[in-house]
Amino acid sequence: MTDKDYQKLFKKSPQEAQNTLFDEYFNYVYTIVFNKLRSCATKEDIEECVSDVFADIFTYFAKNSGQNESIKGFISTVAIRKSINMFHSLTSKSGRTVSLEEGDADNVRDDTDIANNAERSELRRTLLRLVDELGEPDSTIIIQKYYYGLNSKEIAETVSLEPAAVRVRCSRAIRRLKDKLTELDISLKEAEL
Repeated sequence: MTDKDYQKLFKKSPQEAQNTLFDEYFNYVYTIVFNKLRSCATKEDIEECVSDVFADIFTYFAKNSGQNESIKGFISTVAIRKSINMFHSLTSKSGRTVSLEEGDADNVRDDTDIANNAERSELRRTLLRLVDELGEPDSTIIIQKYYYGLNSKEIAETVSLEPAAVRVRCSRAIRRLKDKLTELDISLKEAEL
């Protein structure tokens, strides 16, 4: 299904267009979200994230039209970014419970390195922001290659490019990303947390 096909169907019947898109891409979106969140989320969290992905997609296409491209790449990008956000949300919660009963105050201690965790979290946010600033399809290519470990052929299918073009765009995007990190005095190795 292309964006143009979806827009035609949306003009005819918005509900039918959304149902068709949902039926066609549900398994695809669920797989992306599940692969990212399976280590830290409940089934309900995963289903909530999938619902949020489709809500964002439906909202976007209700307001925008005219791209006339395959929407699979766009859908994968939304799914990846939503699942990354939920992953950070779920993993940043402490999960520790502390009893404040009298006499238990001596047992309260924190073994985590708060400053180190905060710095690593800030580096991750900066890196994701810089990857996002690369624009499409470069940000999708970088996320799919280095975050999901997909090869050029697999990425090419989602961004509607040839595998050779994906490799070229990836190397150029990495160079641009290194330059942006250097401007912020961050080495790429340090940013790979």
